[in-house]
Amino acid sequence: MDSHLNNLKKRISGPVFSILTPFDPVTEEVDFEALERYIQAIYDAGGFIYYVMAYNSRYSQLSFEEIKILNEFVVRKAKALNPSNIVIVADPPHCSTKVSVEFAKHAESIGADLISLIVRERFYFEEQIFQHYKIVNNAVSIGLLIHEMPFLNGLGGPIVQWPLSLLDRVADLDRVVAIKEDAKDDEYSANAVKLLKDRLAIIISGGGKTQWLKFVDQGCQSWLNGIGVFEPRLATAFWNAWKSGDQETADLIVNEIEKPFFEQGIWKYGWHLTIKVALEHFGHMSNHDRMPLMPLPQEQALKIRLFLDNLPVTQAISNR
Repeated sequence: MDSHLNNLKKRISGPVFSILTPFDPVTEEVDFEALERYIQAIYDAGGFIYYVMAYNSRYSQLSFEEIKILNEFVVRKAKALNPSNIVIVADPPHCSTKVSVEFAKHAESIGADLISLIVRERFYFEEQIFQHYKIVNNAVSIGLLIHEMPFLNGLGGPIVQWPLSLLDRVADLDRVVAIKEDAKDDEYSANAVKLLKDRLAIIISGGGKTQWLKFVDQGCQSWLNGIGVFEPRLATAFWNAWKSGDQETADLIVNEIEKPFFEQGIWKYGWHLTIKVALEHFGHMSNHDRMPLMPLPQEQALKIRLFLDNLPVTQAISNR
């Protein structure tokens, strides 16, 4: 890893802001005006790490050309706000290695800092995945992020976690800077953090701050936002509280906002439909997506809105 990538790795800490793609509820076209406002809201909250990704950014609802346009738009806007902002973009979830190289080169050309690589092809053996990352690694100068999540099983049966031996090999490639650790299995995550903490910036996913708090003392530097998606100031308020030892504010955000939001929203109605209701409720974007995704039915959405109104969000962000 060269000095530029090493410095970039060291800067990835605290909240990472996932970009949700807004769609016009009538035309289903990407709403770039809403997206620009949302990026601005993250920046105004003190966020500086932006992550355009396969699932939250709805790549499956976009053409390859639209993904490139979306990636470039986020890079241009975030870098215009502050050139030191870190922007991570991604390749499509289902594509060939050749296409991943194409997207990595495009990410490099638009000034992104990292390209997040995900493999949704079925897993048969380690060399298949290692060679995929190695080919992209050797084709570009941009830093790489491993989007680690369970593989589809090429032999049938249940999903397959990344073999730790495979993570170890991929992490040693010279352009690999970071990992989105998305196993959603605490025992596996602990082993992955232990293996990688001295080599990569680790962004833990699935559970927000609550999940990160399990692993921060083990060496995990960052988390992918949960409630910070709909109110970015919650993420920076928590981060500042945690760094300064303000346990009261940190506990308020986790115990009275994040945990209830997951219990009353995410676990009942699913991540994406719930977070889009929250994003609309807080004035960021419409809760509509492109078909075949549909918004949460009005009855359930109303329950979430009423619940959101009773969360102590104002109290939490007033402490930031």
